[in-house]
Amino acid sequence: MIKNKIQMGNEMELIHEEYEGELTLKGDYHYLVYQNEETEKVILKFKSDELLMTRFSKPQSLMRFVADDLALCSIPTPMGTQKMVTKTHRFELGQDVLTLSYELLPHMDSKEALATYQMSISWL
Repeated sequence: MIKNKIQMGNEMELIHEEYEGELTLKGDYHYLVYQNEETEKVILKFKSDELLMTRFSKPQSLMRFVADDLALCSIPTPMGTQKMVTKTHRFELGQDVLTLSYELLPHMDSKEALATYQMSISWL
């Protein structure tokens, strides 16, 4: 289950998605694999301070989140693939939930976010 609260300026969007998937533990990493509503394969690879989200779309979407740090991401948009930056403020991995809050920035030196997010990913 993925819950996401997205704030863009004065607009707010709440997202709630549930999928069947497979969770595997390899060393320090959890791998959560599922298909989204567009039937794209999605792999979430995460550990206590980092999440890598790969969506096998055309073109592929890649987002990385590092606790209390900046990370590069590649997101397909109507204007082509955009290179952006995530700035993660909160990253907490619990027994069956990963909670994070982050900003999406247009570039590394940006002072103003395109949007802010509060997301939780949980599994049973």
